[in-house]
Amino acid sequence: MISRKVIAILCLVFLAFRIGLSSPWRENPLFDRYGEISFEAEKARLDNYAIQIKSAPGSRGFIVVYSGGSWTSGYVKWRARRAVKYLVQKRGVNADRIKWRYDAHCGQGSVLLYLFFPNESDPERDTRCVRT
Repeated sequence: MISRKVIAILCLVFLAFRIGLSSPWRENPLFDRYGEISFEAEKARLDNYAIQIKSAPGSRGFIVVYSGGSWTSGYVKWRARRAVKYLVQKRGVNADRIKWRYDAHCGQGSVLLYLFFPNESDPERDTRCVRT
């Protein structure tokens, strides 16, 4: 038999997730990161990202891109815009819940997908390429 205390704790945890509070166990809002992959592989990652954004009330996506290697700043900005367009037009994510930013030139180009819950702020700019 489950005790009343356990039921109360489970109800509080469920309610916190239901109203959009972040988990007390959550350490990092970074959902995914990737580098040189095909657009087909990127779409699979973006599909998972869209599911998470749409299923968490009040959450929002934030894409950070870095140039580097063969990826120029123009190329990574294009990739970020393409990802946002895909999320909004193909996966139905509300355009107000997703944005992107170019941070810096690093050793290699990369795309970072963040998932923020209400009351969480955007990640600090990382121009030293020390990504967590």
